[in-house]
Amino acid sequence: MTDTQRRDSLDELLNSSGWEVLKEEMKNSILQAAFQISDNANMPVDEINFRRGTIWAARKFVELPSSIHQLLSNDILMDAANRGELKMDERYGPNP
Repeated sequence: MTDTQRRDSLDELLNSSGWEVLKEEMKNSILQAAFQISDNANMPVDEINFRRGTIWAARKFVELPSSIHQLLSNDILMDAANRGELKMDERYGPNP
């Protein structure tokens, strides 16, 4: 699978209703985990750190498709630039 195909597949995922459902559920779970930390005054520090780690991992999971999409887009542009296929406005943006 080429980088362009991979990026297009990620576009389909990011624009799908299934991804929106998953993202909303993950955000609710993250919020619930944060509330559990704040509600329990007697929670051991190790438990707090564990829960903070799970919140961080959940956030990174939600952000992963967008991050990979950006990396693929950059790779595609760099490959095109190395082959000399970019137009002036693609390299530097539109002229003011």
